[in-house]
Amino acid sequence: MKTLFKSIALVAIVFAAACSSTYKATPEEVAALDQMVTEKHFEIRATWAQPMASQSLNSIANAGLLPQGSTASRIDIAGTGGYLRMVGDSVMADLPYFGERRMGGYYDPKQVGIKFKGIPKEYSMEPATKGTGYVLKFKVNEGTEAYQVVAQLFPNRSARIAMSSSHRTNIWYQGNLSPYEEKE
Repeated sequence: MKTLFKSIALVAIVFAAACSSTYKATPEEVAALDQMVTEKHFEIRATWAQPMASQSLNSIANAGLLPQGSTASRIDIAGTGGYLRMVGDSVMADLPYFGERRMGGYYDPKQVGIKFKGIPKEYSMEPATKGTGYVLKFKVNEGTEAYQVVAQLFPNRSARIAMSSSHRTNIWYQGNLSPYEEKE
C-alpha cells in the first residue's frame, strides 16, 4: 500500500511538472490560496476525469457512450457536480468513477462513484516543491474500501486529484478550487 501511495504521488508530481507553464501567480491569488489552506475550508469541483486506459473503456468510447468531446482517457464531467471537500478536519468526496473494479465481493449499484466522508489518516499539506501551491495527501476508508488521495492545489484556482483505491483502478481528476460555502 505504501509503495502504491508513493507511486501515485510521483505520477502526480511528474504530471504537474510536464503540464507546467510560464503562468506567474499574483500575490492576491497566493494569499487567497494560503487562506483556504490555513482555514481547511475548500472545495474542488471536478471538471475532467482521467481514468486509466483499458480495453473496456476503449470499447465504451468506440460505442459512442461517453459525453461529447470526451475520449477513453479524458472524460468531461463538468455537469456531474463531483467534488472533493475539506471542511476543518473532515474530508468528503462524491466523484463519478470510470474504470474497472479490481476486487471481488459486494457490489452496490447505488454506490458506483467514489464517495467517502470522514477524518483522514496520514494527512499532510505541504507547499509544492516547485512553483507555488500546495500538495495535499491523505488516506481515508469508506466501508471496506480504502482510498489514497494526492491533490495539487494551485493559486490560479485549479486543482488536480490522483485517487487510488483498494478495490478499483486509479483515476485522476482536474477541477476548479474555491472556498467551500455551506448551503443552508
